[in-house]
Amino acid sequence: MKNRVPLFAAGGLFAAVVAGWISHGNGQTTRTEAVQNKSGSAAGDDQDRPADREAIRQAAREFADAFAKGDAKAAAAHWTDRGEYQDDSGELLRGRAEIEKTFADHFKYKPGGKLELRVHSIRFPSKDSAVEEGVIRVVSDGKQFPSSTLYTSIHVREDGKWKIAYSREWGAGQDRLEDLEWLLGSWKGSVGGNQVVLIFERDEKRPYIMGRFAKTVDGKVKEQGTMRIGIDHQRGQIRSWTFDDDGGHGQALWLRDGNNWVMDAIGVGGDGLDHESVNIIGRTNNNEFTWRSIDRVVGDQELPDTAPVKLVRTQQGR
Repeated sequence: MKNRVPLFAAGGLFAAVVAGWISHGNGQTTRTEAVQNKSGSAAGDDQDRPADREAIRQAAREFADAFAKGDAKAAAAHWTDRGEYQDDSGELLRGRAEIEKTFADHFKYKPGGKLELRVHSIRFPSKDSAVEEGVIRVVSDGKQFPSSTLYTSIHVREDGKWKIAYSREWGAGQDRLEDLEWLLGSWKGSVGGNQVVLIFERDEKRPYIMGRFAKTVDGKVKEQGTMRIGIDHQRGQIRSWTFDDDGGHGQALWLRDGNNWVMDAIGVGGDGLDHESVNIIGRTNNNEFTWRSIDRVVGDQELPDTAPVKLVRTQQGR
């Protein structure tokens, strides 16, 4: 944990949409209570002891609320007096007092962040112990993109209450769809008389974010299509696929570069011409982002880079 501050910090989406209208013209509520138990998500995860399970989930909700309020004392109170926390870098904090101080430093350095705990499984090795596993996702109010880590917490029952005896995070450098869930909802952007509408939803049955897009000119729909965003497990990287209604299709590999998502996109238009570009998403806040495209080529023709296009959220996703 560098300087004991980055607690819980991880370190062609629009090629067929925005670039399409520009090149043809030239010739993502943060939910502090998003605590879920995904039934059957972990093999052998018992479904007994519902009261204890709910108590642990309620503690997770209270922890997320304390984090959102910047209350270091209330956040650290979820550990036992001699509880331990190990971050993604391997640094180990021992004792509630040290954990509280680290939270206080974090809130001072990065105020205004919100946290989500996605509880994937809860197991009970004994009467008074439990193992909780899931994903931690931190969202800032500003330009910084959401980040996520995996976590395991070992709970013990003390004086009738469940407390964390040991908690560990790992996997901060891995790509996860949770890092893109801020895109869920509806977005709108425009340049002159051209307008694009984007809608993103999480597929509840499959590991994808599904998108729909439509481009309108003077109020009439000129292009539309669908999009699928998922993890390319061969590369361990986010990949997106787009399908235009006119038969065009494309794909892009995503790379996170600081406060930008960079997409290396290739595809084929409905006219049969190959196209490629590097598309960049820059976050302004949770309800606004910019998009621009560089290194654009359609067929054998190189096209100029586009100016940043602003897209604004019109409806929050779920």
